Amino acid sequence: MFNIELLLCISIGLFLTLLFKHIRLKKQIQNLSKQIEELACGNTEKMLDIALIDKDLECLAGILNRYNAKQRLAVSGALQHEEYLKESIANISHDLRTPLTVILGHLQLLKKENMSKEQKKRVETVLNKAERMRELVTTFYSLSILDTEQVDIQKEEFNFSNLLMNLVTENSPALEHKNIQLKINLPDNSVFLFSDKNMVERILQNLLTNAICYSSGILELILEQPSNNKIRFLIKNSVSNATEIDISRLFERFYTADKARHSGGTGLGLAIVKMLTQKLDGNVEAKLQTDTLIIILEL
Repeated sequence: MFNIELLLCISIGLFLTLLFKHIRLKKQIQNLSKQIEELACGNTEKMLDIALIDKDLECLAGILNRYNAKQRLAVSGALQHEEYLKESIANISHDLRTPLTVILGHLQLLKKENMSKEQKKRVETVLNKAERMRELVTTFYSLSILDTEQVDIQKEEFNFSNLLMNLVTENSPALEHKNIQLKINLPDNSVFLFSDKNMVERILQNLLTNAICYSSGILELILEQPSNNKIRFLIKNSVSNATEIDISRLFERFYTADKARHSGGTGLGLAIVKMLTQKLDGNVEAKLQTDTLIIILEL
């Protein structure tokens, strides 16, 4: 009888000991899981606590810490490489602009010389290509500057309606060249906006350039002012390749629906529009309705 009671007491003691260890181990696993979740969400950079009661669990935490340390080094290296790449693109683009300006200047002077029809045609071809190269270099330079956030926003009140119409006038030769039918719908009164005029002008120019580049013949501009301090600008553009356009990627860098690049687009114009709009705390989105691409800009 005594042996049975002793055995029962020992069994209960062992059970309670194991239960206590199980509870402590479960709490440590929960604590470890919580720490891992905090790391994964980016809420902390603290290494995992490895002062654990279970040696296997402590070993696991040590392995995870070493993995985390390697991941941090990899991310840090990638960020440094990205910053170096951005700086290199900015420097190269800046350095290329000077010789290109000289080349363009001499080509324009050469164009005025007495030459044969064939010679003039060749000079004109080279001049067009050089101007295209300057546009590309300027675009890459602008993108690299925006990426490094070296943008000083200078807000002022300006006449948005006048800015838009001036840009339409400047782009009228391109509209005529492509036989684009233009429709403009503006409010009766001029619409004013308090923002960075140069950045807004760049946004509108890029939107117009993109529309003209890919238009199949009809372009509609609509300006609305839903409130005193906000404007809504819609640009509706008929397109012939609607099935090839991926709306979800339209504002990605280097994305172009023209797979053969017949349009000469770089796929950077709308990416810059997105970046500039975000810096101005605005919003830009695109929709596709049958054969019409609609871009909606809110500032």
